[in-house]
Amino acid sequence: MRLSFHLYRYKFGLVTPTLRTSTLESMKIFLSSIYLLVSLNTAYSQTKKISFDKVVIDSTYVSEGVTTGDIDRDGLMDIIAGDVWYKAPDWKRYEIRPLGLYYGMMPDPTRPRGSGASYYARSIANFVKDIDRDGWLDVITMNTQGGPCYWYRNPAGKFNNLWQEYLAIELFHNESPQMVDIFSDGKPVILAGNQIGNNKYTLSWFSIPDDPTQLWKANVIGHPDTLTYSVKYRETIYFAPGGMGHGLGIGDVNKDGKQDILTAKGWYENLSANRDNTKWRFHAVPLDSLADVEGRGLTFSHMHVNDFDGDGDNDIIGSSAHRYGLWWFENQKKGKEINFIKREISMAYSQLHSIAATDLDKDGVLEYVTGKRYLAHLGKDPGEFDAAVILYVRPEKIGKGKVQMQTHVIDEDSASGTQIWFEDFNKDGKTDIVTSNKKGTRIFTQK
Repeated sequence: MRLSFHLYRYKFGLVTPTLRTSTLESMKIFLSSIYLLVSLNTAYSQTKKISFDKVVIDSTYVSEGVTTGDIDRDGLMDIIAGDVWYKAPDWKRYEIRPLGLYYGMMPDPTRPRGSGASYYARSIANFVKDIDRDGWLDVITMNTQGGPCYWYRNPAGKFNNLWQEYLAIELFHNESPQMVDIFSDGKPVILAGNQIGNNKYTLSWFSIPDDPTQLWKANVIGHPDTLTYSVKYRETIYFAPGGMGHGLGIGDVNKDGKQDILTAKGWYENLSANRDNTKWRFHAVPLDSLADVEGRGLTFSHMHVNDFDGDGDNDIIGSSAHRYGLWWFENQKKGKEINFIKREISMAYSQLHSIAATDLDKDGVLEYVTGKRYLAHLGKDPGEFDAAVILYVRPEKIGKGKVQMQTHVIDEDSASGTQIWFEDFNKDGKTDIVTSNKKGTRIFTQK
């Protein structure tokens, strides 16, 4: 007997299927229709855009880096941006150190030398930590690369006073310094390049001594004497990958459960037993050359790891800090060897000098927020005067082992500086975004 569904038998105003003898083709059409409806509904929900309201905290250029923390212990999350912090919820500005005069614009040949002003703010990354263990959050500020890193002691309620300054790192490098949990022990550390003299830079993580007012210890991940890379800038500089320049991140590249270190020249495999017994193996993969086949010194910003295409291995996402370009690099593992193939996300945006990852809509899929570092080189980079965008990238699975990386612009007159931070300011369960740059300091509150 051949079975099918008769679709148009009405009972009490409802459509109910009635079994009758016919061809099998009708059943196939019916099931295909249901599948199509489910697929369309799923696709609609996946491509729904996440919306934000922009709140301008301060239009003054104070920093390229930004972070958050409960500075005054009132239960509300404050904003820290270079020389200053903003007290929630009214965002009154307090100085941590004297607020500098930063032009943040194209060089002015009429400005006299030694006038006390600078074109760049003295902050490309900020972090908070109770360094002296007194119960108040202190602030770590990474000045411009090739400069020092300081920490500032929280004045414990006396916020009309400037904070006590301590030198933590004499000369760091890499414009994407990070404070990350490399050893998965819940104790994040500073990851950056470190100058060791003779124009040499290691890639290191830094541990804080028992007396935090002393210089912090550089623990070497990569050394220029064994990993010999060089660049000609006024004079020849020798560096381990990640030790200077741009491009840095962490993630489990080989899926062994440990956090590896990402650089534009390759990745350091984490073979460490723990932070007291560290070992690293470098795998040379020139991601910068893959992204730019002409090899003209492409510079990355923050780099992240994820299995974007759902094929079981981890891929990498990165962007150009000073030209156009946003890419992901597909993992092409052959046996034990891991190689990568460049996949273009967008070539519409330039100077994407920071990328941060979070699950914005709490659906289990990470989004990647990025944006232009407005006037990163004071008018000298391609696209410097394009719209000062901030946007997010969302991976959309379109089949087995396939993904479409969708970009969604959040705002076109804000930019993102060298650091992006996330916080739920109004405690509504939705993730908000914070940026600070030459356009000022802003919050994007998720609707």
